[in-house]
Amino acid sequence: MVAWFLPIAVVMAVAETLLIVLGIRAGFPNLLVWVPAVVGPAMAAAAFLHAAKATEGALHTFWRRVGVAMSFVLVASVSQTVDVATIPFDGMPPIGSRTLSLYVIGTILAISALLRLPGGGRSWRQLTTAVLDVAVVAVTAGIAASQYVGWFMDRFGVSTSAWWLNIAMMAIAVAGVVVVVKIMAARESPVPRSALWWLAPIGLAGPLSTVLMTLLKQWPHLNGSAAVLPFVGLFGAMAAHFGLKKPPQQRRKPLAIYRRSTAVPLVATGLTSVLVAIVVLRTGHLSTVQVAGTALLLLLVVARQAMALSENSTLLDSVAHHAMHDELTGLYSRRYFTAAAAAVTEPHTVVLIDLKDFRSINDGLGPEVGDALLIAFGQRLESMAGERAGADAIVARLGGDEFGVLLPGYPEFLIGDGSFEAAGHEVVVDLSIGIADGTDDLFRRAELALREATLNPGQQLVRYDASLERRLTQRATIAADLRRALTAGDFHLLYQPIVELPDGRMTGVESLIRWSRPDGTIVSPADFIPVAEDTGLIVELGAWIIDEVCAQAAAWRRRHGPDALRSIAVNVSARQLLDPGLMDVVASALARHGVPAAQLTVEITETAVFGGGRALATVTALSQLGVSIALDDFGTGHSSLGLLRTCPVDIIKVDKSFVDGLNGTPQQEAIAIALTGIADSMGLRTVAEGVETVEQAQRLFELGYRFVQGFHFARPLPPAGIDAMLEQAHKLAA
Repeated sequence: MVAWFLPIAVVMAVAETLLIVLGIRAGFPNLLVWVPAVVGPAMAAAAFLHAAKATEGALHTFWRRVGVAMSFVLVASVSQTVDVATIPFDGMPPIGSRTLSLYVIGTILAISALLRLPGGGRSWRQLTTAVLDVAVVAVTAGIAASQYVGWFMDRFGVSTSAWWLNIAMMAIAVAGVVVVVKIMAARESPVPRSALWWLAPIGLAGPLSTVLMTLLKQWPHLNGSAAVLPFVGLFGAMAAHFGLKKPPQQRRKPLAIYRRSTAVPLVATGLTSVLVAIVVLRTGHLSTVQVAGTALLLLLVVARQAMALSENSTLLDSVAHHAMHDELTGLYSRRYFTAAAAAVTEPHTVVLIDLKDFRSINDGLGPEVGDALLIAFGQRLESMAGERAGADAIVARLGGDEFGVLLPGYPEFLIGDGSFEAAGHEVVVDLSIGIADGTDDLFRRAELALREATLNPGQQLVRYDASLERRLTQRATIAADLRRALTAGDFHLLYQPIVELPDGRMTGVESLIRWSRPDGTIVSPADFIPVAEDTGLIVELGAWIIDEVCAQAAAWRRRHGPDALRSIAVNVSARQLLDPGLMDVVASALARHGVPAAQLTVEITETAVFGGGRALATVTALSQLGVSIALDDFGTGHSSLGLLRTCPVDIIKVDKSFVDGLNGTPQQEAIAIALTGIADSMGLRTVAEGVETVEQAQRLFELGYRFVQGFHFARPLPPAGIDAMLEQAHKLAA
């Protein structure tokens, strides 16, 4: 493992440092300093090759290539050890042509591995900036190299071995420059940047070794190359260590990247300025190469910074565009839309649209279909708004499945049907639409209208008027009173009989929640149930209802016998089905009051379980407990017959709107006839709701319906009223 190679590399670097410090004070065999110098690169080569085995693809190839390159450096260090042991020297430590060739080959292989490393795509501005950065680094390195070459000639002369040594050291320095350039130029790299930065200092090994050669010249048992090679091994092992770490997935921050890249010309000019100042102080003049290089560097820095400013300006424009536009649909964002609506000074119209069933579609058919639906809907809005207002229309996606349109004046805005083609699926969605017009507070007023349309399933479109403000105040009052009412016991239950045709014998009841305030006023369920859903109190209220129903069922069983009522139904909302505690609430209430699960019927709506997920899982668990499941208001929601296969349904409750059509035309009766046929074929019971006349009851019986409920038979009654009906039925039976 790389973690095993790294400690050895650290020990070798520390050991070499101690040997150099001790060697200045005392002599020892000149081969001793070469032990860490050989072991260090060996650890780096082993770490690189291990990293190659642990990775694949481009990473595997890169680590294998640098591993081979470091292997040549390792062989070169062994060769140089042999040179020191076999070649007599006085002055510059011996380094043969074989050794220099091995160092140069290793360096060339390392440069090749780095240059062949993928760097990701770039725009032309980014590429130009990268090229200018490379040029800045190259010119800076060239200025430094000119000074280094002069210094090298003064120390080692112009012999053949000195020239070879100079070439080798320059090659190693070039490798370091290539690493730095690669780091700067790569937009995306399979190798973590931390690993590349650990490779970069290796390029300083060559020039640094020659500097150390002169500093350690008076101690022949020490060697500049031996002093730096353990650190070559250490930095290589560190690079492999960080190269195998998986960085956390983070979104790129373009602005931060460009701020960091501006340090390149600043550092380059700073280093060059220091170098020039030192040369002038020491010699009193600059060479032609240094003067020309400094002038070229300044021009490159100016060009590079000008390009960076241009790129940053483009980037800021892009950021501003993204801040004001939705990424998925390309429409304006909520921020832009609300600002535009607030800025109008002449009459405008704000239209807010919500896709009612989007979550069910997204969960049931997948996010790809959901995204395609949002895009298709946005395109339709743009087309229709453009027809009415042209370029003056503003269409926005406000978030999730909510859209907005801002139009000048008071135009009529018809969206059409809710049928869309989305990722190969024909999708039908219901819409809730809120509209406000005028000049003041348009967005808030349109939101109130949309909220009203959302809370009232029978209203697709609501236009703002002053009454909405009053209803909003009323809702706020209800929300404030709900919890107090639940604690104070202001809620009670009524029960509407379900009877069997043709004789009208009561077989079950449906529980209905009612709220009476202390002052005697009655709050309609149509007013407080939506508020309870919004506030989440429906969960607590629903738990109370279930417990109360089970307690009442137990009381009727004691008074009238276990078979007096076949079922007692309780309505459960979509919000309750998403509560993970609902199953325990039902099971606990049944057990606490000793009511068989089969006597309890849970009524749900089609919309609540159409999307599947947790709601459907809860219904399935209730069915497995033994509770009967009824689909309430069947035919008014999604009306998906497939739901009868996926949801464990026992009872279909036919909505009143279909009962109202009886004794009319054949077309009006068609759905009622079809539903009872489907139920019979699937072994389900049907209950017709809203029966108000004797003619409706008679026609339902003729069509095969056996269970009905409605005002014709009985209105919702308190428990005492149900007691009286059960006692009357018992007397008649006797």
